[in-house]
Amino acid sequence: MPRVGFLDKNHISGIKKVVLSNGITVFMEELPERKKAVFLAGIGAGSRDDPLDLQGISHLVEHIQFKSNQFRSAEEIPEDVEDGGGRIHAGTDFHSTVIYIDRIRPYLLSKNIRILYEIISNFEYNTDEIEREKLEASTEIRKHIEDPEEYYLGHLFIPSLLRKTFGEKPIPGNRKTIKKITKEDLVDFKKRFHLPNNMIIIVCGKFDGERVLKKIEGTFGRLKLKPLESREFKISLINRRKEIFKKRKGLGLVYLALGYRTSGFDSYDSLKLMLLDSILSSGMSSRLPKRLTNERGIGYDELQSVYDDYGGIGVFYITVGGFDPRRFKEARNIILKELEDLKTNLAGKREFLRAKNQLLSEADGAMDDLQSRAEWLSDCYFTKSIFDPRNLKKYISKISREAVRRTAQKYFGQNYTLTALVPENFEK
Repeated sequence: MPRVGFLDKNHISGIKKVVLSNGITVFMEELPERKKAVFLAGIGAGSRDDPLDLQGISHLVEHIQFKSNQFRSAEEIPEDVEDGGGRIHAGTDFHSTVIYIDRIRPYLLSKNIRILYEIISNFEYNTDEIEREKLEASTEIRKHIEDPEEYYLGHLFIPSLLRKTFGEKPIPGNRKTIKKITKEDLVDFKKRFHLPNNMIIIVCGKFDGERVLKKIEGTFGRLKLKPLESREFKISLINRRKEIFKKRKGLGLVYLALGYRTSGFDSYDSLKLMLLDSILSSGMSSRLPKRLTNERGIGYDELQSVYDDYGGIGVFYITVGGFDPRRFKEARNIILKELEDLKTNLAGKREFLRAKNQLLSEADGAMDDLQSRAEWLSDCYFTKSIFDPRNLKKYISKISREAVRRTAQKYFGQNYTLTALVPENFEK
């Protein structure tokens, strides 16, 4: 039985939730002490919805939102937003697409709501602009593939870890499928998924709630309710032991990633996994920087652990990028030793408290920034997060060292996925 995310509840502390007649769910968090506001529209469609032969289409739809529409030209959209000090952004993930304007002065909020509504409701695009955007997207993909720091994670490790799931498809797609996508494909995808009953709106900051809701109802509330097609995504949390080495000509360093599939943000294990991430790499005093960087001079730039939710599939991984190939086994063995230690022994009391404080400070920093706050709330909605990021301290304080050790035992087994981008003459 699927769990209920905290934003699925009818009553949410500090947030007014309204469901419009066409199915759009609006979340309004008034913070009168702030000077500005952020307005975000989130759509429950991402790369997991891309057909195999049109990989990258959800990301390309996001890109064309900023192109000329029936209301404004591609130049006028950013100009009209930025005239008042605002900024317009968008992003695509496995599970969702967000478009938002931040740094909005309260008296300009109505104008910016209108601009975003025009972007969302538009289905008329200029063919030449789309073709130029496809060339730009194809160039971006090529850059990612040629840059080892981009390739080893997004194009090698994640597809290997999430093989035979929707996560195997890189969010930007590939150059072959991008070239194939037509204007008609883009409009069709948008009409299928960018529907009011597959959409949320988040408003955070300083604003007049009554006036803002009225403006939303007069714009986004006019979007027509249409049936949303049923979708089923293959999700498996089973890990299988894989070690994959990709050789590249002209490369002089090794780029290593090692990790597991785990539960996502809809699980009670999620905060314990966040704490394990914090224990491993939340600062220079955490385990991986101590063992690898401080003691051995390995992994200065690309050393981190990450816990995230990729649309129902949790991932926990460690990256060590750009280091001496002769030290590959040493780095891998240290990582595995630290993971084994987390399963065998309790974290030190001081270490554990430090990890909690680091996690809370990171969350506080995100909540202080309105853009990050809105993005995090949107992510919580689409991943069905059961924990409110505004009140992490309440949950974190109850977690014991033993609970974190049991979580490590549950997820950090011998069936890990390891990938390494290595020089052409690399020997295991």
